[in-house]
Amino acid sequence: MADDLTGKAKHVGGKIEEAVGDLLGDSKIKREGKLRQVEGNAEQDQARAEDAAVEAATRKQAAQIAKEQNKRTP
Repeated sequence: MADDLTGKAKHVGGKIEEAVGDLLGDSKIKREGKLRQVEGNAEQDQARAEDAAVEAATRKQAAQIAKEQNKRTP
């Protein structure tokens, strides 16, 4: 399961790494920083998608319960 906070940390770390690479004129470090940012963003996206799926399942279950209760009410 992805973690939004871990994804944010990777993204920020990548930004710092990119800036260091830029300061040092090291294109490899800069490129690795950009890749870490993408990885962090992807991890954040996955965590948010997982959260949204759980919320949707909860709403669906609540709707089904309400529907059943409505059938029992005269």
